[in-house]
Amino acid sequence: MKKLFTIFFFLFVSASLWAQNVELSNRLIKQYKEGQSNALKKDASIQHKLWLTPILKEVILNWNELTNEAKAVFKKYTARPVISGTVKKTESGNFVFHYTTNSGFADEDVNATDANSNSIPDYIDNLISKFTTINTKYHTTMGLTVPPSDGTNGGNAKYDIYISGYEAGDGVYGWVSPDRKLGDNENSATITETEAYDSYMVLRNNYEGFGDQNIALSVTAAHEYMHAVQFGYSGTMESWFMEVGATWSEEHVYSGYDDNFQYLSGVFDSPDVALNLEDGEVEVFDGHWYSAWIFAQYLTEKTNPNIMKKIYERCIQYYALDAIDLELKANWQSSLKQTFTNFSIANVLMTSNAGANPYTYNRANDYAPLIKPTYFYENGTAPFNFTGSDISWSSKTNGNNRLMRFSTDYFLLTATKDFTITFSPSNTEVLFLLLKISPTSFAIAQADQNASITVNDTENWTKYVPIVVRFDGSVTTTTAFDYNFTIKNSLTSQIENNLTADLISVYPNPAVNTITIDVENYESYTLEIIDLTGKSIQRNKLTQNKIDVSSIENGIYFLNIFENNELVKTQKVIINH
Repeated sequence: MKKLFTIFFFLFVSASLWAQNVELSNRLIKQYKEGQSNALKKDASIQHKLWLTPILKEVILNWNELTNEAKAVFKKYTARPVISGTVKKTESGNFVFHYTTNSGFADEDVNATDANSNSIPDYIDNLISKFTTINTKYHTTMGLTVPPSDGTNGGNAKYDIYISGYEAGDGVYGWVSPDRKLGDNENSATITETEAYDSYMVLRNNYEGFGDQNIALSVTAAHEYMHAVQFGYSGTMESWFMEVGATWSEEHVYSGYDDNFQYLSGVFDSPDVALNLEDGEVEVFDGHWYSAWIFAQYLTEKTNPNIMKKIYERCIQYYALDAIDLELKANWQSSLKQTFTNFSIANVLMTSNAGANPYTYNRANDYAPLIKPTYFYENGTAPFNFTGSDISWSSKTNGNNRLMRFSTDYFLLTATKDFTITFSPSNTEVLFLLLKISPTSFAIAQADQNASITVNDTENWTKYVPIVVRFDGSVTTTTAFDYNFTIKNSLTSQIENNLTADLISVYPNPAVNTITIDVENYESYTLEIIDLTGKSIQRNKLTQNKIDVSSIENGIYFLNIFENNELVKTQKVIINH
């Protein structure tokens, strides 16, 4: 009986531990504490001050799985804010603002100044003006569904916005928390949601110390209210896409304020990081989702801003990437792969010239200064210059080995000789392109069935950008895709070199201890021995017409013979001692 009790107790405890997601809990605690710390740093960016909403989303949606430690950290967010002093409520349209002017606390009191004598503090009047603009933009112009009613929570069914710096948190712009899972959103007439959540918002009582106070308040209101709208479609919408949409909305409502420009280094400095990266996958890139708003900007410029509404609707049933793909295929004669490819090219050209459409941005001139070639290009500190000698590149050996799902690698290349660039390995989820650029035009070449691209008119182009676009939308890891490419003389150049190659004899084959290179003026030639893996065994300038291979292991090798650094002959040889 005692043994049975022990087994039962073990199973009971194990089941309790299994019910708790320790990894999730620890990650959320860590992100929360780091967020608090980062928000207070002198050099904190806006992304360090808008960090709380996605964490609260995970907390509320996964509350029953959290450890007791995590629940203790986040318990205060499970109830609506309590504001000190006499709480006032001002209603406007679909919103109700909760605030105080007499708590005696600087981080709670709204400045009571009432210049127009309407019995409403000017700060609240300003908020009403902001949310009137946002409401019109979102619900009237874009047709986004109004967030669901929260019943009598907060006093009535209108959307509650609590004004308190204390409740917002030190250094935090503001946040939205999902409140209750309702299923369907009664405010949508033509669709049925299954996981809609009501929510509430917390904003600061002032934005002193947050840069331009008007800009800070404006973009925070647009950003956070977009989260409220998103929760009204689906509380389980992926966080990366929620942040993309919310950050894009800052540009959509308040174009010219440009607070979100400071995020763009995430895409322009690290284009090989996954578009749909979630926080916690690669800690050093947490917050990357804010920079990905530029993809939403590109997407809406090539379609219509209202496409975001359609994608949100599809996110009720589908993951975000699938939702985007389905909408593009259904109504825009495109696809996610095509749009992402065009987006990748647009980020190189960075132009607003209509003649370059669809590879354009309306505000390209504003984005261009933010692109640093040494970061944007994989070989930015050492661009390729093809003069006839072979160039080889391995992403694993020569690069940063980081091409994640839905990301792009770029390279800088100039050439004085016609060339062929060959990519490997072949993969249907990876696209290899060559962008050819001159001062007045550009052209795009895609790898042929042999995974090669040949350029026989180098005199027409100033530079080239080899582009590796990876899709793999179903991949859930951040494991890099490893690839290689080589740049060699084009077929035309090879034919010219073959005239020289015919004058060179290599023997014996198989070789025992020496190989003879029968050619005139051998001093102008260099010999390289390559094994079957492509590894260079030795490379030396010829000082006589025989080379010693006695120390090289038996096997099959390739001899590359160069004249003045141009490859003129390749021959397979067997070494057999």
